[in-house]
Amino acid sequence: MKKMSIYDVYIDDGRSAMKITVPAENQKAAEQYCEGNGEIVCTRLNPTIQNIDLDCLADTLRMNGWGQLEIDIITRALAQVGLDR
Repeated sequence: MKKMSIYDVYIDDGRSAMKITVPAENQKAAEQYCEGNGEIVCTRLNPTIQNIDLDCLADTLRMNGWGQLEIDIITRALAQVGLDR
């Protein structure tokens, strides 16, 4: 599986502007994910989120009633795409 990064895609839909934060393999893939929602004004790497503390995430999910199977799937998927800390 390819490594992903986190991108902020800024979109103007003619009425308002919005920022959508998405994981993607590259800038083009991030923009393709957001196509159809308005004009893409700017896309950039998110400067603060490029990895996720999977232990903290697992603890938080567990404390909120998620089952271990669901936690394993979520954390393993994030690790497989390189978003683990």
